[in-house]
Amino acid sequence: DKSIQVTGSAALFYLTNTEYRTDQSIKLRRQVIQVVLNGMEHYQEVTVQRNCCLTLCNFNIPEELEFQYHRVNQLLLKILNSSREDESIQRIAVHLCNALVCQVDNDHKEAVGKMGFVTTMLQLIQKKLTDKMCDQVMEFSWSALWNITDETPDNCEMFLNCSGMKLFLECLKEFPDKQELHRNMLGLLGNVAEVKALRPQLLTPQFITVFSDLLDSKADGIEVSYNACGVLSHIIFDGPDAWAMEEPLRDTVMDRMWAAIQSWDVNSRRNINYRSFEPILRLLPQGIAPVSQHWATWALFNLVSVYPGKYCPLLIKEGGIALLQKVLELDTAREETKDMARKVIEHCGNFKEDPMDTTR
Repeated sequence: DKSIQVTGSAALFYLTNTEYRTDQSIKLRRQVIQVVLNGMEHYQEVTVQRNCCLTLCNFNIPEELEFQYHRVNQLLLKILNSSREDESIQRIAVHLCNALVCQVDNDHKEAVGKMGFVTTMLQLIQKKLTDKMCDQVMEFSWSALWNITDETPDNCEMFLNCSGMKLFLECLKEFPDKQELHRNMLGLLGNVAEVKALRPQLLTPQFITVFSDLLDSKADGIEVSYNACGVLSHIIFDGPDAWAMEEPLRDTVMDRMWAAIQSWDVNSRRNINYRSFEPILRLLPQGIAPVSQHWATWALFNLVSVYPGKYCPLLIKEGGIALLQKVLELDTAREETKDMARKVIEHCGNFKEDPMDTTR
């Protein structure tokens, strides 16, 4: 009886929200998750599916769903791949997919990538492009791709192999004023650019021109300009020999990068979350691309200045101080880069010495 499934799934939604959460044991909440997933598997009725998805939103994601991680993802991808197009279910399912890949380890991301996560998101984006619609589904899909490609080269490669760059250019052209969309797309391309083996695919006159033009973007504060500069920093880091094109000139692009970095406010609050500084740190001790080194140093200075409690310990733990000290010894490093490097070292030194700090 359909009405029993609809009523039961609605009741579970109301009983799992924050009002009742404190009285529920881990075991009970896990039982609810199992029942909800069973419901999603067995009842294709739109209202039941929607209620089940909404109920999952009442849990801490990914922590509370991790014990059923692959099953949840499979069910959500099945919803998103179905021919039935219910806008509200699509929106909730993409939101859940994004949350599920946001704070998990790379093994989980690779496994979900192999399930078809990347291709499903790209298909959703293609559909929205065809409809000329930039809505939450479009923005969440790009955000989910940004998260699932983070330090996960296999998923970055899948994005490129499935015509991801074509969709990027088309979205940029179709939606020139959508700031959040631009930020999500550039964040994802930053992840792709961190993979050395994939960078040659980004090194075309068309892509380099697009990234260079986005350096001037004021979208979402500094985020789009910052991410465009990050993409270019990794590409420039491969040296002049890798730059196998006449236009635009490598020197011209580097000049535009310097100008962009100098225009940013170092105290900008950020719409970004680093789990590791490793991709930034590898740009520090080198002389082949001083502008990439400057971008990396600026990024660290901004983050330890604005969010010391989060990022000073991370930088210290990952050996960043020693690498910044090497920058101070390099003849190729610009004086302004060295000044910033000194300030980062000083910031982290002060942070360690402050026993009253309550931000940690």
